Amino acid sequence: MNQRLSEHASSDFLEQADIGGTNAQNAGGYLAMTNYNRCYARVELGTWDSGDDLDECRLQQASDSSGTSVKDLTTDASGGNYDTDNPVDADGDFVVLEVRGEDMDLNASAPFDYVRLYVAEGGNTGVDNIFGVLIRYEHANGRKELQGAASTGSQVYVDTNT
Repeated sequence: MNQRLSEHASSDFLEQADIGGTNAQNAGGYLAMTNYNRCYARVELGTWDSGDDLDECRLQQASDSSGTSVKDLTTDASGGNYDTDNPVDADGDFVVLEVRGEDMDLNASAPFDYVRLYVAEGGNTGVDNIFGVLIRYEHANGRKELQGAASTGSQVYVDTNT
């Protein structure tokens, strides 16, 4: 099946003029992954002070749009997904993060189906400009019930589109 990103994607941006000594997230905060199978994020350093590193760069998941029960979906640590022993730290350096819907935690009472991009820089020796984009894509269309599928005497599926 062929899908065009322009028809089956949604994007959100992270723009921060100077992240030095602080953190940032994509502008929309926690975004629902309910109708998407994949998430892609790219973070790029603009004018960046050579004495600073991008200390944290990760995707986080939550059970609702306000960030309830937030936890990391990707890691930023020594040897983590974003290896803090080898961080990006110069103009034009970038990080790409990708996850699939099945990478998110499932919990019947409160599934984790919201995602956000989070970055932080702990030092502040100069200007540390950053830009990022978060793209949810591969639209998860509901699957049609095929004729004769999953029917027994107590279950009958009627769909005018099959």
